[in-house]
Amino acid sequence: MKKIKSEHFECIKEDNSEEEYDKQWKRSKIIFDQFYEYLKGKGLKESTAGKRADLAAYFVMDYLFVYDDALSILEVSGDTIRTFLGNWYIRKFLNPRMSDIKSFLRAISDFFTFIRNEGFISDEDLEEIKEVCKDVGWFEMRLRTYFAAEGDEFYEWIRVYDYDW
Repeated sequence: MKKIKSEHFECIKEDNSEEEYDKQWKRSKIIFDQFYEYLKGKGLKESTAGKRADLAAYFVMDYLFVYDDALSILEVSGDTIRTFLGNWYIRKFLNPRMSDIKSFLRAISDFFTFIRNEGFISDEDLEEIKEVCKDVGWFEMRLRTYFAAEGDEFYEWIRVYDYDW
């Protein structure tokens, strides 16, 4: 199996076209393929491993490299995850569900555990990410208050962990 290198984590897209997406996917696919194999090696069913790998890829390819404008997967912090699932996901999906948020949190936590095990992030970086991924109550509150907020409350809701676009 090919070895993951630092450049596989880098965003090389110049715009958000399909052509650039394909170019990025060819560069980063090795990470998601090896993450899938890592999950299977941990005893997860192929379907579960596939779903978590897909969710991690979605987080990176459709949020991180598009809305967050990150230059590398290795830049992810707790705030990145709060912005993704505590604002962007809730606003972008037609029917956001807590079960989906929990699935993303598990996938992201596992993904960055894998990345740490491969030596690309520190224990401290992983701990920050894992702490946010365990904070399910905060994400439940964000989802609940999104639908309850009106007027100025809604504007304030949006400002918390808002994203540019």
